[in-house]
Amino acid sequence: MLSQAGVSFAERDLIREPLTEAELRALLGGRPASLLYARRSPQNRILGIDPDRLTDDEMISYMAREPRLIRRPTLLVDGTIIPAPSRAALEEIIRGSRP
Repeated sequence: MLSQAGVSFAERDLIREPLTEAELRALLGGRPASLLYARRSPQNRILGIDPDRLTDDEMISYMAREPRLIRRPTLLVDGTIIPAPSRAALEEIIRGSRP
């Protein structure tokens, strides 16, 4: 949707190039790790993880080791994290990127 609207963006394949714990911490900027953690990901069940029992540090560690535990897509727009944006959020980004 963004590319169709002519919005310029950089993309990163998190499976091929996972975020490190340091990158996740920088991206979160002190916000709770639950903002990015994919609680409903099947990987939680596969790995035997109960997301409700995890600390922020544990969530960050798991996301760094298993990128499927990061909500996708996650956008970073002007320093604001937008995990799994709705269509309305994407439309707002598109409107904001036009002069």
